[in-house]
Amino acid sequence: MQFLVTGGAGMLGRAFSRLTPQLSGSTVYAPGKGELDVRDPNAMLAAARHAQDGWVVHCAAMVNVEGCARDPDTARDIIVGGTKNAIALARAANARLFYPQSFLVHDGRENPIAEDEVPRPLALYGELKYECQRLIEDAFGDALIVTMAGFFGGEEADKNFVGRIIPAMHAAILRGETRFTVGDRVWQPTWTDDLAFNSLHLMQQGCSGRYQMACHGEASFAELAAEIVLALGWANRLTIEPVNASAVAANELGRRPDRAVLSCERLRAERFDLQRDWRATLHAYLRHPFFNQYRFV
Repeated sequence: MQFLVTGGAGMLGRAFSRLTPQLSGSTVYAPGKGELDVRDPNAMLAAARHAQDGWVVHCAAMVNVEGCARDPDTARDIIVGGTKNAIALARAANARLFYPQSFLVHDGRENPIAEDEVPRPLALYGELKYECQRLIEDAFGDALIVTMAGFFGGEEADKNFVGRIIPAMHAAILRGETRFTVGDRVWQPTWTDDLAFNSLHLMQQGCSGRYQMACHGEASFAELAAEIVLALGWANRLTIEPVNASAVAANELGRRPDRAVLSCERLRAERFDLQRDWRATLHAYLRHPFFNQYRFV
């Protein structure tokens, strides 16, 4: 079976590009944005041969919440325009469409977030992602849409919390600082490898419709930062001090929920939950040689 992964050089896309070839008889084409711009309808249609009778895994997006708020036109072109082109590509290839949805389509008013809860995005990023979900569901009766918790992964491609906080904490240590403040917003830190592996399992099983997917357990950003300190051997150098999420939110352009925990009920009921505890996967991820540059001998 053929898989075409848009945004193949991004955090989630590179996990799919690495894990998909492990499926017997499968091939994967996972171009980065420099090779395949999802905003270009002609280029997208020309790539249809790479997904013929297979899957289009549409990972490409502008995932920076603040960036979307600063440049809404570009955000719409990439997220919504790119999704419209992915729909056309899937139709041309007679392929099924997989769409990774963001937990940020929800406002966190109720936790855990039920699978049938109507999305209420707090920021433009979530609004655009929810618009894409509606477009896909209108276009296909067998699309697979997985709402994913906030994730880490991709080493140098990691633009989310883990990827940004590690160099910031490392720089603080080099400056001689011994304390580092981090907000107490609660989420489910999930490894992209686990998300891609579990999603591929759903595709193999012929699943369709909506699922939620997240690690086992939950953590505040401060708790996650403290675990990073342990994993990288900084325990005698840096202490994490939690601060109220509202103090952090005051400096953000795009609003986020203070607590967002997905229920993942369907995944568990159908016995397709292949996720692991967030601490175990974080430690496994940080053993990658890329992070040796942040360790102290």
